[in-house]
Amino acid sequence: MKRWPPSPKSSSSWSTSGGGKLFAKVEKGKLDEDLARCYFQQLISAIDYCHSRGVSHRDLKPENLLLDENGNLKISDFGLSALPGQRCNDGLLHTQCGTPAYVAPEVL
Repeated sequence: MKRWPPSPKSSSSWSTSGGGKLFAKVEKGKLDEDLARCYFQQLISAIDYCHSRGVSHRDLKPENLLLDENGNLKISDFGLSALPGQRCNDGLLHTQCGTPAYVAPEVL
């Protein structure tokens, strides 16, 4: 399993995830601590990458975390994401979105 970011030869594209959903793996039981740490590091790096380009996912949940054939984490479903031009004059986003079961109570 590689650490994020991937090699410069990697590119963004629509692809299937050979390793399935991380959620399915977690449902089976507790992950090994080293593996969980590796997934967490990849997730934080991927989110940092998106945020550094002004992209906010806005629907991060276990079901949207996929694993490739090498066991590397991939974030999927950017359908609710916000791009830099969508921010208001105050620099914030003013639309509610996301999966209700995962939305913070103060947002509801």
